[in-house]
Amino acid sequence: MSIIFPRPGAFNNAGTDSLGMSPRITFHPKGRSVDAPKGTSLLEAAILAGVEINSACGGKGTCGRCRVVVSGEFESQPTDKVSGEEWAAGYRLACMTRVVGDCTVFVPEESQLRPMQVVGGRDDTSLKEVSPLVKAVHVKLRPPTLQDNDADLERLLKQLGFEPGGLEVPLPLLRELPRTLREGEWTATAFLDGDRLVDLRPSDAVSRNFGVAVDVGTTTVALQLLDMKSGRMVAQVSDYNRQLMYGEDVLARIMHAEDHGPEPLRTAIIDTINHMLARACSVSDECAGNGKRVCADEITAMVLSGNTTMMHMLLGLDARSIRYEPYTPVTNIPPRAAASELGIKIGPLASVHLVPGRASYVGGDVVADVVASGMAKRDGVCLLIDVGTNGEVVLGNRDWMLACSASAGPAFEGGEVCHGMRAGDGAIEKVSLRNGVEYSTVGKTRPKGLCGSGLIDLLAQMFLTGVIDKKGRMQRSERVRDGEFGKEYVLVYSKDTERDGYDLKATGMSCCPVDKVEHRRDISITEEDIANVIRTKAAIFAAAEVLLDTASLDFGDLERVYVAGGFGRHIDLDNAVSIGLLPDLPRDRFTFLGNASLDGAKLYMLSKEKREETFSVHRAMTYVELSTEQRFFDRFSSASFLPHTDLGRFPSVR
Repeated sequence: MSIIFPRPGAFNNAGTDSLGMSPRITFHPKGRSVDAPKGTSLLEAAILAGVEINSACGGKGTCGRCRVVVSGEFESQPTDKVSGEEWAAGYRLACMTRVVGDCTVFVPEESQLRPMQVVGGRDDTSLKEVSPLVKAVHVKLRPPTLQDNDADLERLLKQLGFEPGGLEVPLPLLRELPRTLREGEWTATAFLDGDRLVDLRPSDAVSRNFGVAVDVGTTTVALQLLDMKSGRMVAQVSDYNRQLMYGEDVLARIMHAEDHGPEPLRTAIIDTINHMLARACSVSDECAGNGKRVCADEITAMVLSGNTTMMHMLLGLDARSIRYEPYTPVTNIPPRAAASELGIKIGPLASVHLVPGRASYVGGDVVADVVASGMAKRDGVCLLIDVGTNGEVVLGNRDWMLACSASAGPAFEGGEVCHGMRAGDGAIEKVSLRNGVEYSTVGKTRPKGLCGSGLIDLLAQMFLTGVIDKKGRMQRSERVRDGEFGKEYVLVYSKDTERDGYDLKATGMSCCPVDKVEHRRDISITEEDIANVIRTKAAIFAAAEVLLDTASLDFGDLERVYVAGGFGRHIDLDNAVSIGLLPDLPRDRFTFLGNASLDGAKLYMLSKEKREETFSVHRAMTYVELSTEQRFFDRFSSASFLPHTDLGRFPSVR
């Protein structure tokens, strides 16, 4: 049943009223308004207005994360994601509410994309020599004379050591060539990406050559601005991927692109990158050269790493074949492009390179992980795990590599968990139950929810202290109760949580049903939440077992285990082993890499050797498709316990 809140006046079939006006939707607290046709969902209107609303399910009404307070003329469907009290106060799901006439919408904090921890990479590359992707070469030419009247371009080519036709010179640079050479009094700086000229500036500008490395994650994007002469990091920023408004996982976004075309998703990620570029340049005061702030036009190269779907959407490629058997992408080795072709706001002819991937679900981010880890240079067998919505696993050494991807789910990124959230201020990131309930939050603020590292800690501690059994079922405890969604364990009582309420009148929403909505929520974990976390860890562990079995190896044969991802650096190793996410091996065999995808992109930018190694890794990987592997499902079932059905695999867990 739908509930309609009408206003006087009829609407025509085009979604406009009788006066030819589309409904106006105003969003607070940002104060942005947009006109949208009748029938537009509030989530769709928010996207049009540039208002970022959390929508893990991509607008299907299943996640409950797009809660807003709305007044005006709208149609909405009741849902179990909004309580009766909240419904009476004007709360609705943005994805399940469609405009009929003018509306005013307040987006509560919990529905906004919160400030996040910086998801950066290492500052130190440990490179012996910097050999950047784009090289700056200062040239001094002899002015032409009647006796030496070579053409301007041929004169430049000769000085750079190229035969005629040996250097690709884009037409815009050729048009500016006479002015550039004469303005610099026949001295210039040429910026070369191999056999392609990407920029030409008058006089000596060798010290002003900058590049950008970007990790394009499904949830977050991390960017480093680099001085390509020295290899030094000039600035580092991170932000949410604006594609989150279209769904939390790659399949939801592919389905959105099937329905609405690829352009909205491409625009969303390009806007994200351009926004981050502006931020990086704005904080780049103390950089190489004369110490002035980096101008975007001085950036001559960009290297992007990300999963295969993200790279397709960035390039505007049709990604639908990634979703369907036999799961083939358009390309695993995207061609070099110019920044202006993609709408990226750096030097218009700057070279944009994408780290090559291996398969639809093992992308360039995994290849970058491997290069950054150094496992491709080791003799001993290594295991690399990238913990995310898709858990990518790589097994091998300098001679061979196997790779696979398991659909782990978004539990470790705050999805499919009632009080889950990403690692922003107020997220519980560490938990101990050994001496009563102890926890710490990101930003040292009042708790708002549980992020991935906190979930791992909580699950491990509940298991080790007997609050849950090996199947994740809750036992007797003073904090265990019957909740709205079954049994739940209360970690933080409402008196200690962050206020979840708003003075609606102060926002100018005088037409709301109530002036103020204010309450605090207990932060708890349910048995279904626990089941989701167990499924996530089981998928990753089972994927690793399948690769080891394929190579006739066991966990004990591993020389080193690498854990990649910004999330990985915050994991408590003992707790991760206790729930069966990571194998029970001597702890000194583990290395937490942090954002290795960004590090790999940076290495590609700064080192010719690492660029060659990147393509060697791409060629060496053999992809194992788990969706057709019965072994995976068998091992997944065995791993769907705490820590595992075979306790002999986890001797240290007591």
